[in-house]
Amino acid sequence: MTSKGFKPDALPDVMVIDDFIDLKYQEKIKNILFGEDMPEDYQFPWYYLEDVTASGDSDSQHRPGLSHVYVDLPYEDERDLQDGGTIKPNKVGHVISDYHELFVPFLQTVVRKLEWDQAKVLQGRSFLQFPINTDGTIDKPHIDIHGKTEFRVALYYVCDSDGDTVIYNEKVQSEKYTIKQRVTPKQGRVVIFNGHLYHTAEQPTKSNTRCIVNYNLGL
Repeated sequence: MTSKGFKPDALPDVMVIDDFIDLKYQEKIKNILFGEDMPEDYQFPWYYLEDVTASGDSDSQHRPGLSHVYVDLPYEDERDLQDGGTIKPNKVGHVISDYHELFVPFLQTVVRKLEWDQAKVLQGRSFLQFPINTDGTIDKPHIDIHGKTEFRVALYYVCDSDGDTVIYNEKVQSEKYTIKQRVTPKQGRVVIFNGHLYHTAEQPTKSNTRCIVNYNLGL
C-alpha cells in the first residue's frame, strides 16, 4: 500500500532486479511468447513493425521487428500528452489483448515494489527483435509517453540476449546524451525506471532474438 505522504520522486531513478518473478512464471511467459512446449497448432500473435525504435518520425532507422500491444492509451490522451498535458486521474489504458492477463501477476509485483497501490496501467507491449541490423549503431533515444504525467517504465527481459538497454541522464531531447546506466537483457531481470528519462536499446548482433515486455505505469 502507498504510505501517507509518499512521493514518486522518492523512488530511485533506476532499479535493476534479477529473478523478479519465480522461474516457473519466467518459463511460462517465455513458452507462451515463443510458442515453446505448447500445442502444435499454437502460435502467439506477433505483428510486424517496420521500425521498433519508437521514434515514429521521418528519420526512422528502419529497425524491423515484431510487436504485440496489450494495453494502449486512448487517442485523446495521447493527443493531450503530445501537447504537454497530463492524463486525467480517472483515465487508464485500454486493454486490447487477452494476453494482458498473463502479465497481471508481474504487474502486481511491480506495484508492490514501487509501493504504488493507486498505480494504473497506461501502456503494455512486447517487442521481438532479430540480428538484422548488425552495424553497431544504437537506436534513437526516446521516451514512451510525452507530457507531464508521472510514470515508471517496467521493462522485463524474457530471455538472455545481447542488445543492452541504455538509459540516459537527460529528460529532454538533446544533441548529446550522457549514459546513466546500461542494462544487459537476462531472463527474469526487470529494470524499473523513471519514464521521463530518455532511453534506447542496442540491436542484438549475436543472439537469435531479443525479447522484452514493456509496461508503463502511472499514478
